[in-house]
Amino acid sequence: MALNLEELITAVFMLFVVIDAPGNAPLFYFFTKDLELDRRIKTIRKSILVATGILFFFVLAGDLVLRYLGITVDDFKIAGGAILFIYAVLGILGHTEAEEVSSDDLAVVPLATPLLAGPGAITVIIYIKYAMGFVIALASLAINMVVAWILLENGGRLLSMLGRHGSMVLSKVLAILLAAYSIALIREGIMAFIH
Repeated sequence: MALNLEELITAVFMLFVVIDAPGNAPLFYFFTKDLELDRRIKTIRKSILVATGILFFFVLAGDLVLRYLGITVDDFKIAGGAILFIYAVLGILGHTEAEEVSSDDLAVVPLATPLLAGPGAITVIIYIKYAMGFVIALASLAINMVVAWILLENGGRLLSMLGRHGSMVLSKVLAILLAAYSIALIREGIMAFIH
């Protein structure tokens, strides 16, 4: 069965917007800036693999599992927002994420989820599966993860040009933005419950 090119392009674009690899590049830098280069690369690659695995699971049976457990996407938003808020506060207070958790743990939470495979990506991948088919969902997932890998792995090179003081200032600003983003996630989840 041939792929519908128009549907594939639509699916790739939809998933690209919610995964938001360009927007996540500064946050990935924030979380991995204190790791050695080889550990940083390994952490980013692991986060891509884990995020791919999470979204692949939701392509296969995620909606059935969520329905069985009574978990909604809004529950994910609140939980993800709470996790990101904790990391943001640590960053604002000057704690180094690399000292708080191992790079393996960091690759899973918060890099793989909720930053890459977050509530929006989960919702969209389930929608793509039912609206456009299993093959389109898998193809759009694969394309987006390759793009994310390329962007995130090379993002540090651009940011390293800022120097030590520039990086420190940027890290504090990003920590505040991360805190605001986490509150927005929690707010969206709570507002959905209210309505």
